Amino acid sequence: MIDNPDARRHLPSGKQIRLSRIFGAVNRRALVVPLDHSVTIGPLGAAGHADHTAAILEVAGADALIVHKGRARTIAPTRFGAMGLIVHLSAGTNLAVDQTRKVLVGSVEECLALGADAVSVHVNVGAPTEAQQLTDLGVVAAECDRLGVPLLAMMYARGGVADTAPTSVSTLAHLGAIATDLGADIVKLDYAGAPQQMDEVVDTCPLPILVAGGPATATDDNAIDFGMRVAESRVAGLSFGRLIFGADHPHRVARALAERLHRGSDPSRPLAAALELA
Repeated sequence: MIDNPDARRHLPSGKQIRLSRIFGAVNRRALVVPLDHSVTIGPLGAAGHADHTAAILEVAGADALIVHKGRARTIAPTRFGAMGLIVHLSAGTNLAVDQTRKVLVGSVEECLALGADAVSVHVNVGAPTEAQQLTDLGVVAAECDRLGVPLLAMMYARGGVADTAPTSVSTLAHLGAIATDLGADIVKLDYAGAPQQMDEVVDTCPLPILVAGGPATATDDNAIDFGMRVAESRVAGLSFGRLIFGADHPHRVARALAERLHRGSDPSRPLAAALELA
């Protein structure tokens, strides 16, 4: 990573305060759990599943939960006393002709009214609608800057690049550069395959990087082992959804990963730069 102070990002105080609620552990690493999948694939459980899962994650030590605005209203506000709320602004379903298309379904102001600490946007680079998705990212970034709200950009390679090298260092570094250049404050990327390769991506990106979990694994131990390997790199944290809420024992998986990420006293260098005072 570039360690030149002149290259560091200086955030407004509102963003710094809200980011500290998500990355508030001793070493400023975070376990973020997305529960936004139900728009895409359908219900993740019974009507009260989001509140039930949030209760489990709060006890397990997760740092933030990602949900859509309507789902946030089904979760007791008390769940977010020690856990951040990130509201997702992108939507698309697996029933669509173009399953890579994402559209905006809310505003940053709506999310603030719900008590959000941050918002997130999904961008499929290489998709037929890439241009609109990049435009949406830029629009939301401007609104976040105006209101002092951190923006998490979920960046994925789709289309032609997804058929060749979707998780190569060069592809992931490019996705991180797009998120940085268009105004995101945190970026979510796929795993490069090994800690050393992920560190190469970290070295190119001034944003804190969260690594995506992907589809559910065969066992809870597989999910934990994967998270432990990722945590060996210098990324700022994990964004594991199905690996946690789809686990046989979600509390066990979340607890193990949270404890691993929060171990130690040295701050994550990318996040330390992101939270640095102007």
